[in-house]
Amino acid sequence: DVDTSIEFKSDGTLGGTVGCNGFGGDYKVSGNAIEFGQIMATLMFCEGPVGEQETVTLKVFAETASFTLDGGTLTITSADGESVVVLARK
Repeated sequence: DVDTSIEFKSDGTLGGTVGCNGFGGDYKVSGNAIEFGQIMATLMFCEGPVGEQETVTLKVFAETASFTLDGGTLTITSADGESVVVLARK
């Protein structure tokens, strides 16, 4: 129940919020891999479920990850397979 919004733009940049801090950066797609560049984020303290979700999301976006696109659902899995971000198209 954490309000999350992430936009992947066609120019290779992304931006969004995971309920607390805003963030942005760049990305490259190759096959089913997505490589994230340095992600910049605001630095407000976020606790509870919001902070936990933000930590996991930004961890996934800190490395090359795999992804699948199934209809309107984008699933991004961290390189180590331990963290998953699932996004629904709006």
